[in-house]
Amino acid sequence: MTGGAPTGLIGLVAVVGGAVLAAFAVLLPACVGRARIRSVLGDQDLLRDRAVGAAPYVGGLALVLAVNKGFIRRIEAFSFEYGYRATTAIYAVEGDLVAAVQDAIPRWAVYYFGPAYVVGYVVLLAFPVAAYAFAERLRPLKRLIAAYAVNYAVAIGCYAGVVAYGPRNYPNVAGADPSAASVEPLLLDWFGGVTALTSQVNAATNVFPSLHTALSVTVAFAAVTTHGEFPRWTPVAAFLAGSIVVATVFLGIHWVTDVVAGALLAAGSVAAADRIVG
Repeated sequence: MTGGAPTGLIGLVAVVGGAVLAAFAVLLPACVGRARIRSVLGDQDLLRDRAVGAAPYVGGLALVLAVNKGFIRRIEAFSFEYGYRATTAIYAVEGDLVAAVQDAIPRWAVYYFGPAYVVGYVVLLAFPVAAYAFAERLRPLKRLIAAYAVNYAVAIGCYAGVVAYGPRNYPNVAGADPSAASVEPLLLDWFGGVTALTSQVNAATNVFPSLHTALSVTVAFAAVTTHGEFPRWTPVAAFLAGSIVVATVFLGIHWVTDVVAGALLAAGSVAAADRIVG
């Protein structure tokens, strides 16, 4: 292997990181406010109390992420051995709906939905963690982190129990309908470096439910509940979440069934997080 591939991935990570930092530079003063930021950062006792209060939730999320990413290949192997092979069943339910979505949206929209799927997703998940650290109470931050952990924990179980390929890979699945409409792998065709990056931390069969959808909708739900304190963040979160949900289908990554399951997972995770935080 040449040194080009790692260098390309590092460059991609740098571009994404730079875009996320630029978004934070705009969103923090706009949605949180400079005065609030200065007030919280200037109170060392408050910062220490918030760090201590959030630590158990951050630790729980870190543990779930470590299991998810550290055992991803073992989970994949377990699913192939014991899991339900659902790809053809999903196609039987929704047919060529994903292909119809691609046909309904002009191809140039990939220049929006591609970055939204990658950069917008990182901004959507990371920004409220930073913003809620400046909230009047710590509960919104605890609830959001707990909801992230529940989403990932349930997704691990689903990925272990269900083997499903996305619509772009459907023609290569055993038993695929030969008359199925072709779904273009738009993310791979237009942003190959992104696909190479995501393949390092994800498996091709981790599609049911759509975790992009689940976490994005979770953030949108959380934004609605904190609208009184961060009113400018709510429409931004809703717009980004909606864009990411559409992107998962338009780019040929997920079935609509995956998206629906992801939205249901988000609702359940928010409800569970409410009970966890108490």
